[in-house]
Amino acid sequence: MIYFFLISVVLLLAALTANLFIKRAPKTMAVLVAGFAALTAVSLAGLLFVRLAGDGAEFIHPWAFVLLVIPFAVFLAQTVFRGAFARRVAYPMTHLMVEQSSLRVLFTRWLPVTLYTAALMLMVIALARPVRVDRTVLPPTEGIDIILLMDVSASMQKQDFYPNRFVAAQSTASRFISKRLNDRIGLVAFAKEAMLQAPLTLDHEALQEYLSTLYLGVVDANYTAIGDALGVAANHLKDSKAKSKIIILLTDGDSNAGTIAPLLAAKAAAAYGIRVYTVGTASAPGDGLYSSAEDEINEGLMMEIADATGGKFYRAKNEAELAKIYDTINELEKTEFAPSSTVNRSDYYQPFLLMALVLALAAFVLEKLFFIKVP
Repeated sequence: MIYFFLISVVLLLAALTANLFIKRAPKTMAVLVAGFAALTAVSLAGLLFVRLAGDGAEFIHPWAFVLLVIPFAVFLAQTVFRGAFARRVAYPMTHLMVEQSSLRVLFTRWLPVTLYTAALMLMVIALARPVRVDRTVLPPTEGIDIILLMDVSASMQKQDFYPNRFVAAQSTASRFISKRLNDRIGLVAFAKEAMLQAPLTLDHEALQEYLSTLYLGVVDANYTAIGDALGVAANHLKDSKAKSKIIILLTDGDSNAGTIAPLLAAKAAAAYGIRVYTVGTASAPGDGLYSSAEDEINEGLMMEIADATGGKFYRAKNEAELAKIYDTINELEKTEFAPSSTVNRSDYYQPFLLMALVLALAAFVLEKLFFIKVP
């Protein structure tokens, strides 16, 4: 629409420029200027409608714009060819009359026909039926349900990740959530105890808020209960009707607390058809200033949990590797569904039609009561 408006403005400026130099056909030039001015006015109205209505603005019957030739023909008939159809009355000594070009004479000659032409143009726009379209994308009936297990124990504050392990885990989990628009995702925080921070939801904005407000020490941070965390997540997922159910377990240590053994919880999750991806977040021993002298992660346990459920184990030694792991899981667990949407259309033809009727009525009243023409 913006290009259509710019083209019409260029044509109008070209016609006005040509009118300054071409004096032999003043009526033809006047018609061209009027036509391009009308085209500019119509394109401006369409541009304003699109801007006000937003990206969802469209016309149901765009073919109706072809009818714009009607107001143009009316204007042409009233200006160039009016003398061919009007009856003439001969007055004596008309050659002695002085041509008057007062403001009233100009209004009498041009205002009614201009208003009629504008009314017809607005009627054509109303006939094209401008609408605003609001499309709502419906979530899939069957997708993937995902529970994120976030370790919030005290060791997650170590700075072998930038700025520390916990913040790096938060930011990568947030990016992962932003890429899973059509999946239900929940959040469990665990250290000595496991706590369901956010249930499975499609409201990812609220989920991101829960994730951002998570902090170290939200539960007793002195121990790590991996088995209890898996149990809480599996209990929340077991009744899910989703075609795929997964848990992403992120931790930087070994299981040293809780009432449920991690492998027992993993087997229970596998019985419900839940896959567990385990992610270890700690640099290798001696890799950096903040790394431990010995490996903090029980890789054997992490692999056993993943193997028991059909998942995979990943080891992240820095924040870049952690982000890559989440991207890998995102690629492995794809949600395939036929997109569907609901469409709501709101009509906007009424203002154009009302303006057309007002202009037509104003032109009729002015022509019959104020700007009366004598033959």
